[in-house]
Amino acid sequence: MESIGPAVFWTVQALAVLLFLLGVGSFRALVQGCFTLRRRDRAGSPDYSDVLLKSALAPAVTTIAVPPDALPESRQFARRLLDLHFGRNEVVIVLDGPSEAEMLTWSSEFKLYRSARPVERKLPTAPVRGVYESRDPIRVVVVDKEPGGTADAWNAGVNVATSPVIGLLDPESEFAPTVLLRMIQPMLEAFEETVAVCGGESIPPAADLTSRWGALESLRAWMTRGAAFASRNLVLPIPGSAVLARRDSIITSGGFTGGALELIMRLHGYALASQKPYHIAFLPAPVSFGRAPRGMAELRRMVRRDQRELALAFRHRKSLAGPFGWRMLQDLYLDRSVRPKLETVAYVLTAAGLVMGWVDWKLAGFVLLSTAAMGMVQSLGAVVLRELAQPARSAPAQIASLFLAAIPENLGYRQLRNLWLIADFFGSAGSAKQNRGRMVENHPPAASATPTEPRP
Repeated sequence: MESIGPAVFWTVQALAVLLFLLGVGSFRALVQGCFTLRRRDRAGSPDYSDVLLKSALAPAVTTIAVPPDALPESRQFARRLLDLHFGRNEVVIVLDGPSEAEMLTWSSEFKLYRSARPVERKLPTAPVRGVYESRDPIRVVVVDKEPGGTADAWNAGVNVATSPVIGLLDPESEFAPTVLLRMIQPMLEAFEETVAVCGGESIPPAADLTSRWGALESLRAWMTRGAAFASRNLVLPIPGSAVLARRDSIITSGGFTGGALELIMRLHGYALASQKPYHIAFLPAPVSFGRAPRGMAELRRMVRRDQRELALAFRHRKSLAGPFGWRMLQDLYLDRSVRPKLETVAYVLTAAGLVMGWVDWKLAGFVLLSTAAMGMVQSLGAVVLRELAQPARSAPAQIASLFLAAIPENLGYRQLRNLWLIADFFGSAGSAKQNRGRMVENHPPAASATPTEPRP
């Protein structure tokens, strides 16, 4: 027992120092993001949306939706895509193994008829059972395919698309009708080098405390994965952001294996391996942003969704980006996987050490300083640095509410969130397999129930 006390003391001390250094590194990334945003703000970014809306020079864009069902929310999202302001916008809706009832619902929604439109096999997918278009004067294409999973459905959408640019919008986000007009502009500035554009802003806070915690988390991710990573040409999308990508780049790199994050990683990896000049642009504009979580259940769901996508991207980093995968994800891995584990271990050892008399209160205070206090510095710093980079973006009352939310965020919620991050990082692979099985079970192959008469 005599040897255990000193071992615990020195372990806790080492953990506290390491956590403090990780916190300094995270704050450094926020500062880097601030300088990137400030340079962009000073350089100016004129909006040519009105000109591009009527210009024939803007390339056509195909926005792809992969709805999981035929519920009103899914149909509403498809309608939102059709309402986007753009000169040549086509919407491709891919139904991954829909039931007969779901196919009838979609057919009734858009007055579908079977189309003779050919489907290219640029990317391997499960068999396509039918392609349908609308009798209404809207550019919508509905693809009925055998079950193959969400990534397989995205690839089917790319095969069906005829536009040189593919648009990806998050169904759980709010986006402006002019999102495509704003997003296409960085691509037009250097179309040959720009393979993709990630755009959007962080979640705006609502009135309740949980929404402010979600807004702080989104703000930190936006300033690091977006702004800070953009300074190194390693930008990655955050939940709620919009993505435009060149169709030929998607096909050449091998298509989708997951969501937007994995696609952007694959585009980075392929471009870096080819050793050709390339650029994935970052557009810090209010064109798209995630919805504020209302209540702990929605906040838990938001954290789980992002963490599992990051965990899967990290586990597949070699197949996505080869030797460059670790370079893209090392900062996120330290912040979202290593730090939560170290903090949890530090809290447990400190509590046990205080009870047994192995750890004094000064060292316990240092542990709190390197974890909770450093977390407050990061949250408060993100708010201040955002205002320094883009003045007058937030109302004073909104800034004050975020400042106050940073205190309970790090004295209770942070410790709970650490447990969420640990569980979600380890549970991502099994969850993905379960979701794939559940998808096949809930959407068995069925004969198409839509009309098959030719175009009138």
